[in-house]
Amino acid sequence: PLVVIILYYGFIFFAVYARINRPLLKKRIVIVMFSAIILFLGVSKWQRVYRDNLIVTVLDVGHGQAILAQLPGKTNILFDAGSLHYSDIGRKIVGPFLNYNGIGTIDAIIISHGDIDHINGIPEIAEYNRRIGGVYANDAVFFNTDPCGPPKVLGTSLAKNGIKIQPLKPNFDRVEILWPNKQTRNDEKLSSNDKSVVSLIEFTGRKILLCSDIEKPSQKRLIALNPALKADIVVVPHHGSIRTLDDSFLENLNAGILIYSCGRTQYENQHSSQPANSIKSFYTARDGAITVRIDKNGDIKTDTFLQ
Repeated sequence: PLVVIILYYGFIFFAVYARINRPLLKKRIVIVMFSAIILFLGVSKWQRVYRDNLIVTVLDVGHGQAILAQLPGKTNILFDAGSLHYSDIGRKIVGPFLNYNGIGTIDAIIISHGDIDHINGIPEIAEYNRRIGGVYANDAVFFNTDPCGPPKVLGTSLAKNGIKIQPLKPNFDRVEILWPNKQTRNDEKLSSNDKSVVSLIEFTGRKILLCSDIEKPSQKRLIALNPALKADIVVVPHHGSIRTLDDSFLENLNAGILIYSCGRTQYENQHSSQPANSIKSFYTARDGAITVRIDKNGDIKTDTFLQ
């Protein structure tokens, strides 16, 4: 922040060049200025760590997904971290974003499913010497026995850093896992995409739905199991793929904000085919990272920034 820079250089200038006949007075002024800098940094850090609002950021990783939820209090949950076309997103995108926001601890990483565009950045985050409370995945990831498959490679890589992938819990603080349930996660008729995790984050009556890569079969069954399900913000399924999106899915959710975590090609295809309506739509390929803030009064604010 500019105020810290001003205080810092003011402190240096005064300490070196200021001429005061009373050395003790100068020493006291220098101590006060230095203490003001430390106090300001401490307050800023406290405000970043202990929040009274909800912040969800969908990072721009091209065709892939990396979503950070900063829950009220100090809990930080990362939903996936992977990309199909960008390399080293854990080191080049996710890690720097966490550093910029003063986040040293990730309380949980939730793996939606085993596709490489959702997980290949996680090992780099673990190697960043960052504190990770736990990495969680559903049964569909555990049942993947391919020794060369992305889930097994991820598990081996994380094990080198002392991290074991654990069974996914039904709830994390304000996060509810809606899909898959006990009946569907072992259904052999469903693809790995259709078994990917759908998470609902709720705060002050506002709801954010993270749909991961579920396709038409799971979209229909999810609505059938939760007919009253509504969401204010939806991260659109499967990067917004028109081919795998059920026509009534988004309509049933009645969201006011749609977020597409997608690459440039998908954005061009989706944007040109979207009908004009009152729903706010954001695309990482066009807008960069998208941040949604919900304050304690339930007011929603969105910001975008190019990374």
